[in-house]
Amino acid sequence: MAEQDAQQQKNERREQQVERAVEDTPASIAVATAQEEDATPNTPRQRRVVAWLEPLFDNVSIGLYVLVAFLLLLLTIAALLYAVGTIPENLQSGGAKALTALLSELLLLLILVELIRTIGTFVTTRVTSVRPFLTIAIISSVRRILSVSAQLSLEDLSGEEFNHAVIELGVEGGLILTVALALFLVSRREGG
Repeated sequence: MAEQDAQQQKNERREQQVERAVEDTPASIAVATAQEEDATPNTPRQRRVVAWLEPLFDNVSIGLYVLVAFLLLLLTIAALLYAVGTIPENLQSGGAKALTALLSELLLLLILVELIRTIGTFVTTRVTSVRPFLTIAIISSVRRILSVSAQLSLEDLSGEEFNHAVIELGVEGGLILTVALALFLVSRREGG
């Protein structure tokens, strides 16, 4: 009998502990976060420090964006000079090879310009969009398709190399279709 009473008391204590734990547990993550924020001290001094640091960090990040855009601009100029400078050398290899090399370089320049434009848009409006990155993905895939196509038409490839090239063309084509669909959906969502 005493053993049953001891066991019953032990069970009742467990139930009380569980009830207290359930009462102390927030109903959701949002409630837990709100409780944590309520417990966080929010003194006037802390608000002043945050008010002072926030624009500082904002200006530093904008400065870094501008620096990256400037470096990309220098890279774009260097890539343009390289593309123009390699035209005579590529012409010696044949007109088709020169044309595909120049087209590949120009598409790379287009990618760099799109990145610079994206950074400029963010710096001026503080709004980001996924559209430029989807556009860059399409340009990059087209560039790769042109490169593989040129390789197929200008070189004699073994059976295995040819199969890999054809598979790569198919994958790049599928990627273009997928990214184009994503671009279409994003444009509809953003109203443009």
